[in-house]
This record gives sequence, C-alpha cells and structure tokens, in this order.
Amino acid sequence: MATPQSFRSAFNGFNREDVVHYLEYLNAKHASQLDQLNTEVTFLRKKLEEQPEEDPAAAEEMTRRIGELEEKLAESEGERESLSQKVSQLEEELAQARAEQVTILHQADQELEAYRRAERTERMARERAEQVYRQTNGVLADASAKVDEAAGQVSEISDHVMSQLDLLREAVSCSKQALADAAAGLYSLKPREE
Repeated sequence: MATPQSFRSAFNGFNREDVVHYLEYLNAKHASQLDQLNTEVTFLRKKLEEQPEEDPAAAEEMTRRIGELEEKLAESEGERESLSQKVSQLEEELAQARAEQVTILHQADQELEAYRRAERTERMARERAEQVYRQTNGVLADASAKVDEAAGQVSEISDHVMSQLDLLREAVSCSKQALADAAAGLYSLKPREE
C-alpha cells in the first residue's frame, strides 16, 4: 500500500477518507512488521533449539534477542490494536458524516425547491401585475376618451345654452324696453286732473 503524501483539507480539518486510508496503511504496515517479527522469533527459537548446549553465550544472546523481539512484537500488537480501534472509530465517524451530508444535501434540495417555487410564484405575480396594469391602462384610456367626448358634448351644450341665454337676455331686455315704452305711453295718456 502506498504512503499518502498529504491529506486533502475538508470543512472541519482533513478529509476523513484520506485519514482512514492512511490509518489502514499504518495498520497494514504494522501487520507486516508483526509478521516479520513473528517469523524472526520463530526462526530464532528453532535455531536455539537446534544449537548445541555447548555455547551458552550464544544461547543467552539468542534468548535476549528473542525477549527483545517479543517486547517489540507486544508493542507492535498494541499499536496495531490501537490503530484498528482508530480506524473503526473513523469509519463510524465517516459513515455518520456521510449520513449528515446526505441529510444536508436533502435539506439543500428542499431549500432549492422552495426557492424555485418562490421564484415561480414571484414571476407569476409579476406577470399578473403587468397584465392588470395593461388592463387598467386600457380602462383608463377608454374612460379618458369618454370623458373627453363628454367634455366636448358639455362644451357644445354649454355654448348652445349660452347662446340661448344671450337670446333670452336680449328678449328680456327688449321686453323690458317695450314695457318701459308702454308704461311711458300709458303715462302720457293718463288724464290730467284739473
């Protein structure tokens, strides 16, 4: 397994998948070292068993070496167990993060759909407002034309009434003059008292 060069960054630190892969790499590396140490311990035990009892210094050296290797083996197994637990924990966290991501994406989809619905509603309202505006302008234009027509008719009737009033005023004035003339004529006919 190749060693990862670097972790990709994510929202809250490093990319979890990269970390999980790295820990799996370390776990495999330790497993390989454990296998190597086990093989070496087995080899040394065999050699120790096969070696004659005449060389106690070599036997003691082999026993010491076997003890060191067993200590390293125990440490490596402890590290491997720790790494396995970390890998399991990170895989659980990764699964939880993926579930949260799915939830967040679902919420984002819902919000996007709500935004699109609101945008459609706003567009329809704007189109309806424009339609009402055009209809209102049409009604106002018709009303304005009718008011202009009525104003023209009122103006004509007003002019006609004014001319009739002028004629009536003239007739009243003439009648008044005729009455004054008649009164003066009657006054002149009045018998005089003597």
